[in-house]
This record gives sequence, structure tokens and C-alpha cells, in this order.
Amino acid sequence: MKNSTTYVTSKLLPGKAELLRLHTFTRWMSRDLMQAAADFCRNLGFTPVYSECSPDHTTRYLFWRLPQGALTEVRSGRTKDKFEEFDRANHEKKFRLLSLHINESDVYSAVWISSDHHRTAKAFLKAHGITPAERHDA
Repeated sequence: MKNSTTYVTSKLLPGKAELLRLHTFTRWMSRDLMQAAADFCRNLGFTPVYSECSPDHTTRYLFWRLPQGALTEVRSGRTKDKFEEFDRANHEKKFRLLSLHINESDVYSAVWISSDHHRTAKAFLKAHGITPAERHDA
């Protein structure tokens, strides 16, 4: 019998944080620029903590300087089946789902973070008016 896990996606909240997000999100990038931008930022010590894909297959990120010892996994532009595969693997590694965006075409973008740093990362998202994702096992 297949275990049924449900997910609550991250939400972009209205209010004061909208202006902050306007200046902190990357611009919408095509797939070929997306990986280069992520690699460049990773070399500077930044990693995405929120990612979303548009219906026209462009992606944008919110980057964060990880605390020492924090580990993440970022996956954008995935099918539901592929997302669930990554989620199971990250759950087994004791990583927590931090953010999740599902666009109108059912394209999944998610970020997982090591458990010890989940609370700090959630506070960063909250400061940007973004709710953390939730994972519920049945």
C-alpha cells in the first residue's frame, strides 16, 4: 500500500514584504541561465530558499546565505512524481521541506534543508512574506 503524503505549498503573502520581495527575488530566468545563476551564487555562499517556475518555463529564486553547517537540496521544474521521489529521499536524510511552489501546469519547485537549520530558514522566509511549505504523512 502506498503511503499518502500531503503537502501545503508556500504562499507569497500580501503586505509590506511585497516590496522587499520585489528587490530580492532574481529576475525570471530561462533554464539555461538558471543553472549558471545558481552556480554563481553558490560560489558566493548563497543558495535558493524559495524557487518558482512560471507557466512559460522561466524560474526565479530567493537566495540566502546559509548558516555554517546547513545543507540544502533545490529542485525546480519537476513533475509531481519526480518531486515525490526527491521528497522521499530527503525525508530519509532527515531534511525538512522548506518551500514548495506548484505552478498552473503542475510543475513543482522545492527546497529542502537540514533539520537543524529549518527554524532559522523559516524565519528568513517569514521576513520576506513567504510561508514555509508543510509535509503531512497520513
